[in-house]
Amino acid sequence: MRLGGAILLLLFTTACASTVVDMSEPRRIVGTENSVRVDALVAAEQVSPGAHIPITYEITNQRASAIAIAELIPETTFDSDTQTFTVSIGAEVPGNTMLPRLITIEPGEKKSFTAKARVIYTNPAHADAGMRRLAPASFRLKLNFLGDTEPFRALIGIKEVALADSKLADTLFPLWLERNEVVYTNAIPMRWAPRSRETMGAPEQRLPTRRRGGG
Repeated sequence: MRLGGAILLLLFTTACASTVVDMSEPRRIVGTENSVRVDALVAAEQVSPGAHIPITYEITNQRASAIAIAELIPETTFDSDTQTFTVSIGAEVPGNTMLPRLITIEPGEKKSFTAKARVIYTNPAHADAGMRRLAPASFRLKLNFLGDTEPFRALIGIKEVALADSKLADTLFPLWLERNEVVYTNAIPMRWAPRSRETMGAPEQRLPTRRRGGG
């Protein structure tokens, strides 16, 4: 996706909790693919720099085998052609050394998570006053998950947020790309809002991502 004039930062907090997405909520989004379902509730109607967007989402595994999700800060992109914000969950692959912790969802199991997105963007082509005249932006989730958990057993249930093991990273990198599967939700409209005066914090760090050109 193209970033255009937008720069985005998402601060993300996850927890396996007992939260439930209300299926009657108008801000609910849903996606299903290959027997994995995502239901999410976006508790905001507009996007602006510094805005916090609470998200509650549930992942349901309707398969006969477990799936795994990387417990990491999601990657957020903005497509300037379609004006779509996409929040990607579990989108990391092993870096040159670091490997992320994995959360498993067993067959027939549903797990709930909460997130608070803090969006930062700059778009010189559209001044604050002009944002009200723009067509609404779209907002959706993209779930990345591993459909085969066996090769990644060393990362499941570890106490650390990430594991430093360059040899294991070399082994798992091609498998991660091969086994990664994706579910997109539908998109909901988000109004553009004037620039927030909120002071921006320091960017969160992500695990180093392996370059596709080699180690």
